[in-house]
Amino acid sequence: MHKTTLFHLSLWLLLAAMWSSSYVVIKIGVATLEPALLVFGRMLVGSLIIFSALKMRGLSLSKDPADWVSYAMTGLLGSALPFLLISYGEQLVDSALTSILMGTSPMVTLLLAAWLVPEEALTLRTTLGVLGGLTGVAILVGPGALSGLGVQVTGQFAILAATASYATSTVYIRKYVKRPPLEMAAGSMIVGTVTIGIYAVAAGTDFSAIELTGSSLGAVVYLGVISTACANLIYFYLVPKIGANRMSQVNFAVPVGGAILSVVLLGEAMTPQRFIALLVIIGSVYLGTTKGRGRVAEQTDETA
Repeated sequence: MHKTTLFHLSLWLLLAAMWSSSYVVIKIGVATLEPALLVFGRMLVGSLIIFSALKMRGLSLSKDPADWVSYAMTGLLGSALPFLLISYGEQLVDSALTSILMGTSPMVTLLLAAWLVPEEALTLRTTLGVLGGLTGVAILVGPGALSGLGVQVTGQFAILAATASYATSTVYIRKYVKRPPLEMAAGSMIVGTVTIGIYAVAAGTDFSAIELTGSSLGAVVYLGVISTACANLIYFYLVPKIGANRMSQVNFAVPVGGAILSVVLLGEAMTPQRFIALLVIIGSVYLGTTKGRGRVAEQTDETA
């Protein structure tokens, strides 16, 4: 049995705050930077820090091509693609809505795991959790999604696609990845950084025209150091210390914290519709990922 100390609990709360705050900071960053540049910057900073941590522990990346396939899969699906989708989505929707929508990621993981991993079959409890999560999204998005024409709906679907990307990465890691966590974090971040850099160039980004402001540079540094590098290092430290079950409870705190920070720091609205959807989603995640089943929906590359 894993023993949770006050130090571990403090790190858990710090991790929840790091991931919660990322949605607010992304919103600030995309106000002056293209999404691809914001993602490239944060991943470059994160890669340098995590790779340094790897070397400081006397570890290195694998030379086996099969392991580099794993780096690529997790780097693209767990970092580069969702980071890009969230950054694009936050150009169109506010960060409070983003954080609530991202709270559905464990529900998507449950569905994918049940489909692809034989021992992860859905139970009545998890089925109710998934249905509740989908209900929460329906409440949150509202009738506007039915038209399929609204600009905000495009952003909402980009964010929901990011949850699917995170979920796919999580299931892939559960099923195929055997390498040490810190090595996987370093390898996946490096591959993801290179991929996003190539994408930015291929998309015709004019790097010479970039005018970094204090807010945009601060967003890149914060996301790279805090929400990417430090958050991943804390995550990989905590999982073996407190267990995956307790670790997964961070999924409850992140959307709540993100929504609160968006209201307090950015003055975004917490409408009754959003509040009800938030309660439904958090309750559904709790139902689907806590006792009553033999597993939890834990995210490995997490979060924005």
